[in-house]
Amino acid sequence: MGQPRALVVELGSSWKRWVRNRSPLELEEINERLLQLVDQFGKPHAHAGLGLRCLRENAFEFRISRDIRVVFLFLKPNRLHLMMTGNHNEVRAWLKQNL
Repeated sequence: MGQPRALVVELGSSWKRWVRNRSPLELEEINERLLQLVDQFGKPHAHAGLGLRCLRENAFEFRISRDIRVVFLFLKPNRLHLMMTGNHNEVRAWLKQNL
């Protein structure tokens, strides 16, 4: 077994539009959780506290709070592509339109 590959985080084309609705405190929380995600993705027992959930094939979400979720795509072998952030209803609507 070699060294695990580091994950690369990319921003989707609409990411900036979605994050402008977030407060500085929420953005800070997203960044902190994203660091945890990069460290723990692929280790199922480790990411229980992130509220990580598979939405569709390679689409996942992690929770920032009860109302805020971040949707990303896992693109093999090592890329996390941030797509949007929103509440439950916004995530469902985005999934219908985009995936």
